[in-house]
Amino acid sequence: MTGDRDQRRVRTDRAAPSGQEHLPLRPLWLCRRCGQRWPCGAAKLALLAEYQDSPLSLFLYLAGCLHDAIDDLHQLHPSDTGGIADVFDRFLGWPARHVRSYRVATRTSPDEEEPS
Repeated sequence: MTGDRDQRRVRTDRAAPSGQEHLPLRPLWLCRRCGQRWPCGAAKLALLAEYQDSPLSLFLYLAGCLHDAIDDLHQLHPSDTGGIADVFDRFLGWPARHVRSYRVATRTSPDEEEPS
């Protein structure tokens, strides 16, 4: 599994000009380029573009990153890894808001038909 994530990072590296990648700096999980918490805004845009045809792969990749980040951040600061909701939203909440095929359709009444 780690090899797959490394290959994804290589693909992201090739997508941006050399030295301009917004990749995670482990174990801190900060952006190597801008120093913000990863994924930073630029990394999110790059990931959405890279995975535009495969949103499930984006979620799987980010779930692996979430798992690694929890381990890394817990080793650095065992007493303060962060709130569960915050860490989840940081890695998996934002793409659900931006990937159209994963948005949940809501119905106003039980008699309404399912959207087609």
